[in-house]
Amino acid sequence: MGKIKILCVDDDRPTVTIISGVLKKEGYEVDIALDGHAALIKAREFKPHLIILDIMMPGMDGFQVSRHLHEDAETAKIGVIMLTAKGGVDDPENESWRMANKVQDRLRGFDSGAVEFLTKPVKAKELVQRVKAVLWATGVVA
Repeated sequence: MGKIKILCVDDDRPTVTIISGVLKKEGYEVDIALDGHAALIKAREFKPHLIILDIMMPGMDGFQVSRHLHEDAETAKIGVIMLTAKGGVDDPENESWRMANKVQDRLRGFDSGAVEFLTKPVKAKELVQRVKAVLWATGVVA
């Protein structure tokens, strides 16, 4: 099969640098895109097995990107892990609102084609384990 390819999409350059560094150390071939439009182009050119996709980006957000990917026969089978900063801050005053918003975001992500979620800041060990799980679940690795 060759090297497993992962596309990391986030408008925050330090985030894509960290995530791509962790994944490269694990032996994956990694490419990056800094916005949604670039992600759609790179997905067709790079042909990744998996995309790690930020939700909150200017222009085209991660939900829109995922929806476009899954409506295109050429990219429809690519696994998508949504990456979000939402819900990462502890605030007991807004706990119920945060949880409801988190659930709505996840449901919206699954509706757009995502198969998994990670919350920023991403911990390296969790990133690697979730990537392995999605690659297994999508049939990329046995």
